[in-house]
Amino acid sequence: MKFKLAKLFTHTKGFTLIEVMSSILIFSILTLGMLTVFSQAMNYTQKSKNDTIGIYAARNMMNYMEQKDFTQMNQYVTPLTADSGSKKVLEKNICLVWYPIKDTNNDGLDDNEELRERCKATFTPSINNRDFLVKVELSKHQDGELQDSLIPIKVIVNWEDDNESTLEGFITHEEYR
Repeated sequence: MKFKLAKLFTHTKGFTLIEVMSSILIFSILTLGMLTVFSQAMNYTQKSKNDTIGIYAARNMMNYMEQKDFTQMNQYVTPLTADSGSKKVLEKNICLVWYPIKDTNNDGLDDNEELRERCKATFTPSINNRDFLVKVELSKHQDGELQDSLIPIKVIVNWEDDNESTLEGFITHEEYR
């Protein structure tokens, strides 16, 4: 009895073991291919979500810095040169400089405590049970005519495993707001 390949696939009594095994193999290959696509999509979505939260923290800091007094911020920038490498980095320890501990009413309460805590919360926000660290880089505007009205600002947000988001903008003088 000779084995004929044509007879193998024209058999009408049911599926042979080879046909069943080959269909399972083809189905498995297609399924694994589809699962990797979904896995990559989930990883991309998670990274996008993390970047969005980082940009949100940076935008919050940008709004906070835009509300600060221009002359107060300009005193950090004035001693700098207009070179691209010259910058002043502000971190959460600046909150004690901006809002020192004082008791003007002699009632035992710190008058600046609420403002200082808000400042610290802006520099070290906790969003979705994740801690972020925010740094602000101030530099002098390279255009001499705009140095009295704009301060370039760069907000850098870091969080777990070397993730980073950056946002750039300007602090505008109060006359132009």
